Amino acid sequence: MNTRILAAALFSMSALGTLAAHAAYPEKSVKLVVGYAPGGSTDIVARLLANALGEKWKQSVVVENKGGASGMIATEQVVRAEADGYTLQLGYTPEVSINKLVFKDMRYDPITDLTPLNLIASAPLVLAAGPSIKVKSIDELLALKGKAAQLTYGSPGVGGQQHMAGEVLRQLTGLPLIHIPYRGTSLAVTDLVGGQIDLFFATTPPLLGNIQAGKLKPLLVAGDKREALLPDVPTAVEKGMPKLQLTNWFGLFGPKGLPDALKDKISGDVMAIMADKGFQDSLKEKGLTPTPLAPEGFSGFISSEMDKYDAIVRETGIKQE
Repeated sequence: MNTRILAAALFSMSALGTLAAHAAYPEKSVKLVVGYAPGGSTDIVARLLANALGEKWKQSVVVENKGGASGMIATEQVVRAEADGYTLQLGYTPEVSINKLVFKDMRYDPITDLTPLNLIASAPLVLAAGPSIKVKSIDELLALKGKAAQLTYGSPGVGGQQHMAGEVLRQLTGLPLIHIPYRGTSLAVTDLVGGQIDLFFATTPPLLGNIQAGKLKPLLVAGDKREALLPDVPTAVEKGMPKLQLTNWFGLFGPKGLPDALKDKISGDVMAIMADKGFQDSLKEKGLTPTPLAPEGFSGFISSEMDKYDAIVRETGIKQE
């Protein structure tokens, strides 16, 4: 047989074998890594997606929470994993679009060391006040300027949107805001309810239960549209602060080098789930907006986000603490 014909035949057999292997994916449990403690929005999205993928794949999809270093510990685990689809990450904006702008020493490059698969959901930040300060509105908070020695606000880590939102609010209002970083949203919410910190920016899901119970007071939506679950809370645009528009987003990633056939398989299955009204409603019920994007569109979105946050980092002077 002609050498070229033989080589072509072997290549075709290999390609068919690879496609067949990916068509059978997953043949065992899949790990979905989250860079924050249970209870935050990233964890909520991860568990909703894990349940839906588990049903579709007929395999368990196990959420593993690995908090610390503004999500980077979890991301490093995914970056080091085999590119076989059995270790994925439900990522949140900092690990991918912000940390590279803030931290000098990172052991991964979010652009070259990860494979973007799908954008899943998004939600604007909401500013909530705890019982340590007796304010019921953003106007009452602003009235504390010159009266309060300091006001503390928490975030899930240095450099994320919550940290940025606090610094933008400080610049715009002159309030004496002091940043307190945590290892996850749920930990900060616990301290907010307990009075250890005064304020916290977060998406609606981890705040809603305590807001409904009267333990926290929502003051402001960091966007231009009111939240469906918090219709009486004004937006930053309404209050004359258009610069304070920050939206969290949550997306699915794999390690670099994920084969195209496998990437298409995972992304296609996620897009099918995202098209399901039941799944969309499950996100909306948590105060999240379904925001489906396939790999190419998601990559472009990440690039635009990095440009936006680069400008905010330069304006606020945020850096590793």
